[in-house]
Amino acid sequence: MTLTGSSKEMEEQARMLSDSELAELAWMNDSPQALKARGEIARRTTESGKIMLLWAKIAAWAGIIAAMLALVAIGVTVMMAL
Repeated sequence: MTLTGSSKEMEEQARMLSDSELAELAWMNDSPQALKARGEIARRTTESGKIMLLWAKIAAWAGIIAAMLALVAIGVTVMMAL
């Protein structure tokens, strides 16, 4: 569970490691391997954040559509009562 080779090779190896393996490497010291592991953790965190933001946007749009449909339903109910 060590990262060896060139910078590019270490990045590729880091992408294949699990989160726990990366965490173990990342906080050992300030070696290039630890820095690459920290970089991979940051990349995964950013990726997760983008996915969560996408789902938040979808949920917001679903809420807006639901509110509009509720207003239409209320309007139809009021018009039927008249």
